[in-house]
Amino acid sequence: MNRSLLAAVFFLAVCLAIMAGCSAPEGAINTTENVSSSPITSAALYRATINQPDALSGYVKMDTDIYNAGEVVEFTVTNDGSGILSCAGDPPAFSVITQTPGGRWSTKMGDGQPDRATNSALAPGTSTRQYTFVTTGWEPGRYRIVHDCGVEREFLVRALPSTTLPLTPSVTPVPDACPETNLTSTAPWIAIDEIGSPVAYQPFTIQGMTNLPAGEELVYTIFAVGEKDAGLSLDNQGSFRTTVTEGRCGTNTWEAHGEIQATGEFAIGIMGADKTPSAIRKFTVVSG
Repeated sequence: MNRSLLAAVFFLAVCLAIMAGCSAPEGAINTTENVSSSPITSAALYRATINQPDALSGYVKMDTDIYNAGEVVEFTVTNDGSGILSCAGDPPAFSVITQTPGGRWSTKMGDGQPDRATNSALAPGTSTRQYTFVTTGWEPGRYRIVHDCGVEREFLVRALPSTTLPLTPSVTPVPDACPETNLTSTAPWIAIDEIGSPVAYQPFTIQGMTNLPAGEELVYTIFAVGEKDAGLSLDNQGSFRTTVTEGRCGTNTWEAHGEIQATGEFAIGIMGADKTPSAIRKFTVVSG
């Protein structure tokens, strides 16, 4: 190896070392908010991502979207957009909600409603402080961080694969064995996740779960509330199709995509290819 190549390799190694030592940007919001005081036991041991409610979920910065029960969740909110984020509270707080097997969401920690007595803002390119909470004693399942600056991000908690955490980080999560279920009850069903408030003229994604098999086609229609014909006949002109994606333990997932050039109340209706099962959920489109 010649001398110039050795110099280039050394320079690259120095750059990588400097980058590795950089810390996250200093938070733009003070640290007076109450968060979990439980002792920190272990950070997540691997990195993995899952589908998120919308594009703004990327504003919530996390090392991973999958945690073992008992691990620490750490996150910040960074305004990656060009406009100011309006936040409830000063400083803004957050809550965590969890999804039940029936597809409903309930509050796991924090206040269910933001404190709107005071307000604050997050300028483009700035970040909140780092928030920390511990998942000790949490049931395996899907959870969602709901931040007072109007952004959300989902993560999964899974049961510990053994009584002790592994000493060596795992590159990919090891799937747990599925619990035994009553196979005599096989009625098909579709559930729609909480949608939130999509922004007009911006693409958004709606997600849900079903026990229909992976690969099966679903038909969905997004319509303004009051359009009775669209609500009654989901496979009319203007409907779209999506495919069921394989999940775990007989619960699969699906996604629907849309963009609405108006504000107001809308709804999504989705059903199987043979028109059963079906589900409808309302949501509100807001201005940007």
